[in-house]
Amino acid sequence: MENVGYILMDRARVLDGEGGEEEVLSLNVRGIRFGIRTSDMDGLLAGGATARVERLRRNWRYYLDGVEGVAELSRSGKAVNIELSGSRGLEPSGVRKPGFFTSERYTVSLRALRAVFSGESRYAMVAEVPGERGRPAPRRTQATYQLRIPVTATS
Repeated sequence: MENVGYILMDRARVLDGEGGEEEVLSLNVRGIRFGIRTSDMDGLLAGGATARVERLRRNWRYYLDGVEGVAELSRSGKAVNIELSGSRGLEPSGVRKPGFFTSERYTVSLRALRAVFSGESRYAMVAEVPGERGRPAPRRTQATYQLRIPVTATS
């Protein structure tokens, strides 16, 4: 897996859609800045709920500019998987902008993320999940790893 960014707890307060202040974790992936609300991350770390990943924009101050993806615990429970699948890479006509991605998956170690969230560490590295770029990696299904073998009884 290739490191493509980092997640940082800088205690910055940003504006949400209603004008209220929110504290966020900053997620930087390939030079693009996203935010994950600390309230959502509390739920993710405590009970396995999902957390929204939102685009951060700056006018005179940073503000949350819509949901770009979701973060959730991995199946093993040892990492947090982040899937970004927003419309930021498309022109108004629907043509893909060069250099932007439309659907990619990333992962960060749960141990490193807990250290960042508790203040023991300043940042945690984010790695890209291997798979075909632009599409989610295929998941195992019954058809791909199980084979039915017919059994006949003889007397």
